[in-house]
Amino acid sequence: MVVDSLLTETYLGSTIPQYVLFFLVVTVGAVLGRSLSFVYRQRLRRTAEATETEIDDILLYALGRPVVLLGVVFGAIAGRRILSPTEPLRTILNASVEIPVVATLAWIAVRLTDGFIETYLVKYVERTATKLDDQLVPIVSRITNIAIVSIAGIVVLDSLGYNVTAVIASLGVVGVAIAFASRKTMADVFGGAHILSAKPFLVDDVVEIQGTTGTVEEIGIRTTRIRDFDGQVVTVPNSTVANVEVRNVSLEPTRRVKTVLGLSYDTTPTEMDAAIELLVDTVNGVDGVDDDRTGAWFWEYGDSAMRIRLEYHIEAIDRRKDVRGRVNREILRAFDDAGFELAFPTRTVRLEGGGTDADPDPDGTVDPDGSVERA
Repeated sequence: MVVDSLLTETYLGSTIPQYVLFFLVVTVGAVLGRSLSFVYRQRLRRTAEATETEIDDILLYALGRPVVLLGVVFGAIAGRRILSPTEPLRTILNASVEIPVVATLAWIAVRLTDGFIETYLVKYVERTATKLDDQLVPIVSRITNIAIVSIAGIVVLDSLGYNVTAVIASLGVVGVAIAFASRKTMADVFGGAHILSAKPFLVDDVVEIQGTTGTVEEIGIRTTRIRDFDGQVVTVPNSTVANVEVRNVSLEPTRRVKTVLGLSYDTTPTEMDAAIELLVDTVNGVDGVDDDRTGAWFWEYGDSAMRIRLEYHIEAIDRRKDVRGRVNREILRAFDDAGFELAFPTRTVRLEGGGTDADPDPDGTVDPDGSVERA
């Protein structure tokens, strides 16, 4: 009698056998979903890969993981008909069925759009010469996924009984407030749009921004990521990029290097001419230097040396450090072989009232007129 009363008694509108049958149907749905997933992995995928069209591959990719959840959802929908629930269980059951359905459909939609983008859009942009579309693909993918999730969220709120119109209106007011509070973020977003439209640089270009020189790795919605030549990643806000001077090194045919060398004042005019000629020939002999644009000039009389200005252009920008180092080594070797002395700073101190009896500085020499030359 006690058992019969327990089995016939209703709990929130349904009996215990009804609940048992409901969970049994849900379990069967989960098993069917799992079985479909196994069949997908073992047979359908290979069949789809054997066909010429790629649409079936995209559909199978979209249904691959969500198919298990689909089995549970359809099991819950079928089991829902077995129960006769009362409030508040009816509302809870309806929401527990509708929300997974919406979530599953949104999941399938996201995977479906990602599959189409990766299969068709990415392959298309890889065939184009411009890199702008390569940068737009991930942005399009993110915006599409955000739109799908937002629509799914609105549908869920509607299924829960909320006034969607009032929610959207409230979100609009909140959006205005957030926009005022996040002006910097919006400036970064518009800066990213400016970069993508004006194209001052593209991914893989070498740029110089506010003293940072490196290779552009990613142009995002808010920031641009640069890897400098020390291997460090520098993240620059797009609003900063849009408002400062940007130097695109990759667009330069060569990289100019300017340096100044000093010869001692003991150098004769003939030696100066020979040194300039030797300087140009030495630099032009280094691989990676544009020998048509190298120049050297007797530039000025310095405090402790006669200065020669040297300018040369490096053709291989990615090897500029190596080329510059080799140029400096070759100049040092050539001047040493030719006997040219590179000057170093010196100071002459004149002692008032001094004579030859002056005590010389240990690090200097005393001239007959009493002056001391110190290195």
